[in-house]
Amino acid sequence: MKRNTSSPEAYRSDVEGSLKELLEAIRRVILEVAPEVEETVGHGMLDYPGLANLAAQKHYVALYVAPSVLERRRRDFPGVDSGRSCLRFRRADQVDRVALERLLREVREHRRGETGSI
Repeated sequence: MKRNTSSPEAYRSDVEGSLKELLEAIRRVILEVAPEVEETVGHGMLDYPGLANLAAQKHYVALYVAPSVLERRRRDFPGVDSGRSCLRFRRADQVDRVALERLLREVREHRRGETGSI
């Protein structure tokens, strides 16, 4: 579900109910792990350049990260549906804060290795 918004605030205000709570929970972890990353909107979702993308869909919130890192960390998210480069969270109890922090830190290190910085 692509949202046609131009700012992170507008994007977040467009999400309602339990999906909003889920989106905000994941977003908080992203911002705690990488407070220096600017939150923008790109490709119809929240964008954290060089780190991740976050999208509220109809029935879940998807977190998109580097596929190679996700492949190594996928087992840390049992019960969470996943694709090649995303995790699809349907319920707040699926968000394992420690595993999510570890995943995002590894993505950050992976990206730094590719570019020299984030």
